Amino acid sequence: MTLRYEEYGSGPLVVLIHGSPGSARAWERVGRRLSSRFRIVAPNLPGYGGSDPRPADIVTDTAWVARQVEEVLTEIGRAVVLAGHSYGGNVALAVGIRGRVAIDGLALFEPVAVPVLRAIGEEHRYLAARAVFDGYLASHERGDDKAIRTMADFWFGPGAFDAMPQNAQEALTRATALNVQDVKATFREQYSRSDLEGLTIPVLLAHGSRSPVLTSDIVDAIARHVPRSTVVTLEGANHAMTTTHDGAVAQLIADHAARCAGPEGRPGTPAAGRP
Repeated sequence: MTLRYEEYGSGPLVVLIHGSPGSARAWERVGRRLSSRFRIVAPNLPGYGGSDPRPADIVTDTAWVARQVEEVLTEIGRAVVLAGHSYGGNVALAVGIRGRVAIDGLALFEPVAVPVLRAIGEEHRYLAARAVFDGYLASHERGDDKAIRTMADFWFGPGAFDAMPQNAQEALTRATALNVQDVKATFREQYSRSDLEGLTIPVLLAHGSRSPVLTSDIVDAIARHVPRSTVVTLEGANHAMTTTHDGAVAQLIADHAARCAGPEGRPGTPAAGRP
């Protein structure tokens, strides 16, 4: 696998992982705000932004994507913060749980790690969310060329897709197959309470006050079991927070980096994680 990434700024390393569908450019506003104080690396996940696609002959989960990010981290050095938004939050969480590379802290902005709910016993919440995603996948498999409308309206509110400019609708439609891969990978990933309890680095978790309740359910589920977690609600924000609230997101990352780089924040070496 070859992953392309954007790199700019100078200082301690902050790695930013985009959501699905998307690319490293989704973090550009936040990254530029941080670049005077931090070295920014923003990878393009498999299939996006010129990075190699997932192999067609294997079934991939989020841990598989995390392995590709770990290869990048091995090359570029230790991150003071590994941040992820949406599906990128799932990938960052997987990197943290696996413990294969040294990072000082995680910042997860509305991770969509729905199976976490099942892992902590919130089966009814898990099944309710699963039904939405299953409906989307079924619509795509039936050949609905606007299936992505389901996801856009779920995350950003009813009518969000139709309210988008035509070029934005077309871009999302073209990326549907890639997003379907990421959704399937999300539900293939399995978590346990011990995974979360063993995540001993500082973890910042953020969700928007205008986002679907599922986002706060996932954030709270993770926070209840990660020993050193901090939860923040971004007032007035929804799932587009890295664009609409870039200043607030950048400040949260900078503040978290300061905590992680301090004497209490730096763990030294990664813990032995799962394969």
